[in-house]
Amino acid sequence: MDFIFEIRDFLSQNGIAATETVNDGFSVFVCGNVNVIPVPVRSMSMEDAESQHVRLCDAVSGLFGRKVLVSEDMWRGRPEMMRPRLLAQLGRFRSVFARNTVVSRIGKEEAASFLDRWHSYRDAASRYRYGVFTKAGELVAVASFSSGRTWVKEGRTVRSYEWVRYASLPDVRVVGGMGKVLKAFEEDVHPDDIMSYADMEWTDGAVYERLGFIEDGIRPPVQFVIDPVSWVRTALSRADSVSGMFYHLNMGSVKYRLARWH
Repeated sequence: MDFIFEIRDFLSQNGIAATETVNDGFSVFVCGNVNVIPVPVRSMSMEDAESQHVRLCDAVSGLFGRKVLVSEDMWRGRPEMMRPRLLAQLGRFRSVFARNTVVSRIGKEEAASFLDRWHSYRDAASRYRYGVFTKAGELVAVASFSSGRTWVKEGRTVRSYEWVRYASLPDVRVVGGMGKVLKAFEEDVHPDDIMSYADMEWTDGAVYERLGFIEDGIRPPVQFVIDPVSWVRTALSRADSVSGMFYHLNMGSVKYRLARWH
């Protein structure tokens, strides 16, 4: 089935009113104040993918309201995550309030199992892992942080950590969940500095700003090669070339930093 038709049909079947427009060659489904932009993944070379990326950036910059980009490989390769996540972006989610949850350290396997299933970029190497549990014992979110790195700033030795991952169940919004996780990590580790990245395809970074983080740069788009059968994406360097594959660039990330050493 055609990718754009699938998105159109999915919105219709779930009773979501959408006005369809075309902006710089990309279909845009305007759902209230949310713009859903399906991003076809069919480029057979990195040059084609880069050209599409430029056009996509132009299309997105001309839109008002929130933007949600849905890449074809994620839609086809991880439907159990993407479909409820899209609905959540359109207001169809289950709210869980942080005050009704418990945050505790969890093991590597439990964290990896959750993140591999529910995070856009799956699990990643980390040192500290936290689970957010309802009082009934349901694991609704997982966060992970790196080991500390030491550097000297303004004559002082600073211990810095990366907030590597945060993901909730795709149909759940844990209200205050990131703040509660951050508090638990700070109480356990007492970091001088924490940095993290906000994926520009799914967030505007406002949640980090509410937690006291400040913008600290931009990470450029990541290049991926995608298997056209399994739709599994793999990051690659510019020097890589794999025949018979699709190529794609994401939208990059905004870097945020929280300094506690002042």
